[in-house]
Amino acid sequence: MLTDELVIRPAEATDGPALGRLGGALLRQHHAWDELRFLSVADPEEGYARFLVAELASPTSVVLVADRAGAAVGYAYGSLEPMSWKELRGPCGFLHDVLVDDGERGRGVGERLVTEVVTRLEERGAPRVVLWSAAKNPRAQALFARLGFRMTMCEMTRERGGQR
Repeated sequence: MLTDELVIRPAEATDGPALGRLGGALLRQHHAWDELRFLSVADPEEGYARFLVAELASPTSVVLVADRAGAAVGYAYGSLEPMSWKELRGPCGFLHDVLVDDGERGRGVGERLVTEVVTRLEERGAPRVVLWSAAKNPRAQALFARLGFRMTMCEMTRERGGQR
């Protein structure tokens, strides 16, 4: 029996099409914010689905789905990352992606996804969780701040020839 209750659950291979749809939406959203910085590819759904389904087999990855009445209305993807001299940080959990369908935003879905990814990464030994957020996404940044994340870095991009 299907209900309208929101369930945060581990993604399964059968979620591939939904993960692809959500990941494609994330890619398009970022590209719309900054066409020079963010990737644009034909059919991102197929590539994203393939990538995230492959991550399901990794013991260091967490891929979650927000499921309402049997439909994926959001997802989150995180992983354990080793120390990085390049990024000047120790081992951590990294929240790579979180996206919620437009019609579900403002209903606590993103908060539940982020909280669950953080919990699962910490259970696997992550001493901290790091994330990047698009500069043009203050709503997500406000959510992350409410959940205890603090600003630590600011990415800046310069195109060849100084184009902004």
